[in-house]
Amino acid sequence: MFTRPFRECWERQVVFEDMASSILQIILDYLYTGQLLLTSEIAQDLFTAANRLVILPLQDIIGRFLADSISMDSCLEIYALAYAHNHHTLLRVASHHITLNFEPLSEHESFPGLDLSTVTSIVSSDKLLVSSELTVYQAVQNWVRSQPAEHFSLIKKLMQQVRLPLLTSEEITRVQKDIITEYGHAHLQWEQLDGVGRLLKSGGLRHGMYDDWIVSLGLFVSNMQGGVVERLKTHFLGFNLQTESWEEIPPLMYLDSSGFLSVGHKLYVSGGQRLNGSVLCNLHEFDALTGRWMQLSSMSVPRREHGFLACQHKLYALGGRSGRSVLDSAESFDLEKKTWSPIASLPFAVSHFASASLNKKLYLIGGFSHTRANGLAHRGILIYNTSLNVWNQMPLAFQCYKSTAVAMDNGIFVIGGLVEESSRRETPGTVIRALISGTHKCFFLSKDGTVSQDVAIPDLPILVLPPCAVQWRRRIHVLVGNTIYQWKPGEPHWTRSRKCAPNTRVTFLTVVNGVTLKVPKKTLQPLLREASAALTALWVADN
Repeated sequence: MFTRPFRECWERQVVFEDMASSILQIILDYLYTGQLLLTSEIAQDLFTAANRLVILPLQDIIGRFLADSISMDSCLEIYALAYAHNHHTLLRVASHHITLNFEPLSEHESFPGLDLSTVTSIVSSDKLLVSSELTVYQAVQNWVRSQPAEHFSLIKKLMQQVRLPLLTSEEITRVQKDIITEYGHAHLQWEQLDGVGRLLKSGGLRHGMYDDWIVSLGLFVSNMQGGVVERLKTHFLGFNLQTESWEEIPPLMYLDSSGFLSVGHKLYVSGGQRLNGSVLCNLHEFDALTGRWMQLSSMSVPRREHGFLACQHKLYALGGRSGRSVLDSAESFDLEKKTWSPIASLPFAVSHFASASLNKKLYLIGGFSHTRANGLAHRGILIYNTSLNVWNQMPLAFQCYKSTAVAMDNGIFVIGGLVEESSRRETPGTVIRALISGTHKCFFLSKDGTVSQDVAIPDLPILVLPPCAVQWRRRIHVLVGNTIYQWKPGEPHWTRSRKCAPNTRVTFLTVVNGVTLKVPKKTLQPLLREASAALTALWVADN
């Protein structure tokens, strides 16, 4: 700067435009003393100055201060500040606040003061918690109306971020009326689209357009005459956690002891045993967007009572049984390539274990290391490192079978299941098998595979085998029959939900597993599941 050809070379001074002398003095004091007194009144100006002067340690200190003090009144200004200076940490905090509170913030007095690029970055986000795209459209219109000029140019640019195919017919009629009223020379551009086309053209649902369900996999009698079962199917009962209402998902053929998991808005069911005793290697996928089941590539071997987990865009089928044989084999399914590949075998064959995925590792807890008739329990935990393709073993001081494992934070909550009450020898070479009974007990497993006594979990209020347990918003939910119990770490007991499952046309037999699933809100389901093409608005165009 102080060498030619810069002006500062001969003027021997640096001019900082739009920087108050008081702000510069605070920065100089910080550089010489290391001390800084921050207040909300000066923090944003200091942040800008630190960025212009490339004093990164100071900028990070101020960024943390702004992040810690963020509020409904300040988050839009802080977002604009972080966006303008590309400060990722502060931008992430402000973005999170905005996505959670987009609708009220779009009506905040500071929203019209944002520039076009900042508004565009906000309304383009998938993470907005809006239940209807009409909320985004209204925010865009309100911002455009507040600008001094070039309204049509601005609305054309911002409407590219509004997902018009996700609007209902009533909502799109309202939008069309607005566009014609305010911009007489403009109109909506239409195209013939079915449900899949709507989804593709829109770019996908925003986070707030899903409801979270607990989906339980159970066995139900769908027709019974004179006490005789005529048809048995695997049914899926969903509990909407937002509305606390019960819903049904299309059934699947009868499958007992299947693997069952969810990834986002999709359910996966692997293997299982048919009513005639045959064990399957099938993999089925249910897409909550389309409302349909489809069959994917099969596993290399039939499995039941196996581990079935998701991690890093892959599904893992682990151990289990095939007929009378207990398996030590394992394989993974790539969700992008839609193919199965073998992975490292388990140290030994095992089935009927609890399983969970945590921090890129898969945990198999307890179970039987041979057939149940032999009564050989696995007192231990198998841990698979998905990055290294390696298994490790940890001891367990007691037996547990058919428990349910729920990962949360930095550990795994193991819920209920079966335990062996005793095991003794009467004479040499003669073993009296242990008495196996259900347990109300639960325990916490640290990520290193050790049982922690520091986390107290109350006993289950009612015995259920196997437990159907899931985690949602840092609470564990256990489905018992048609009732849900909830518990949050630190609470002294389980709480019963007010809502019970409805009477259905099927006879409930047993629930064998449960997962959480993202399901489009009811208003969107007809749009996304429409098989025939219909006229769909896509964007705003000139006449």
